Amino acid sequence: MRSTKIAVSLACLAAAGIGIGISLGIAWLCLSQGADQSALFKRELLKILIGSLAVTAAAIVLPVWIISRRINRSVEQLAASLAERRVSSAGFPEVASVNRDREYRMLVAEINDLLRIFRDNRTRLDQYSARVAHELRGPLTLLQLQLDYEAKRLDPQFLEVMTAQIRRLTEYVETALYLAKVAAHRIKPVKTRHNIAALVQEISTHYHLLAVRQQRELSIDLSTELEAELDEKLFGLILHNLFSNAISHGQGEIRLRSHSSNGAVTLIVLNRVRAKAHDEAGNGMGLRTVGTLAQAHNLTFRSRPVFNFYAAALRIPTLASTEAPVTEISASRAPEGKR
Repeated sequence: MRSTKIAVSLACLAAAGIGIGISLGIAWLCLSQGADQSALFKRELLKILIGSLAVTAAAIVLPVWIISRRINRSVEQLAASLAERRVSSAGFPEVASVNRDREYRMLVAEINDLLRIFRDNRTRLDQYSARVAHELRGPLTLLQLQLDYEAKRLDPQFLEVMTAQIRRLTEYVETALYLAKVAAHRIKPVKTRHNIAALVQEISTHYHLLAVRQQRELSIDLSTELEAELDEKLFGLILHNLFSNAISHGQGEIRLRSHSSNGAVTLIVLNRVRAKAHDEAGNGMGLRTVGTLAQAHNLTFRSRPVFNFYAAALRIPTLASTEAPVTEISASRAPEGKR
């Protein structure tokens, strides 16, 4: 960085000038004294020499330390800005820089170019996914009709399994198409007033059963009675994806907790990550779906690993109201001996 190089160079020149000046002064004092008086000044000159070295070192170290802090601060701000975009559902806006150094601005420009390429690639991927999902609707419908037509001649167990799998694929396709419409702003959220805790309890009922089947515990503790304007379908898809990911890719207890602050409730889903991710997938859409749906719903979503756990946080703006007595929702537990 040009300004940094100039500052460091000036600091080094100033320190060198101070050192040279003090050295010349000491040499002049030595030459101006007689042989009999030089011994008297020897101790004083040694003190002056040590002091000059200390002043020179300070003149070099202090400016370099200040400048390095300035450089590190800019890099830390850039890293924090990129981390914010990585974990946020607000997309990937360009990075702004207050540092005017030419080299640093070149770095920020390259990062913004990469962010633009990433946004373009993600848009194309969304469009391709929607196109693939649309093309799959026809064959799936035809396959279901063919099964219905041949139902009397097929083994009942085989028919049941195939019908369930076709239904599952159809749900994936419909969800992908719905997500593509939401991402393209062709579907606007229709929000109505809901009690957050009650809505979460209603949506989580199915996942209590799935957790019990895996001999795991789904623990939900919502210490709030606040309400919010929510689109029930969008919010349901968000929670379905969070619970499904936790059940499919995690192990042990799944926790959902709430935290109220500054006119909002933050729902936190926490579960232990499996050592090997070889298990079957959840509903196939993942955290990226949650981010897209949350952004369309004007909710803030973040997710990140915390040691050997994974945490997902969804921040929901609440309606102005007086908070009622605490409601706690506890999930059914797996048998203690099998946990």
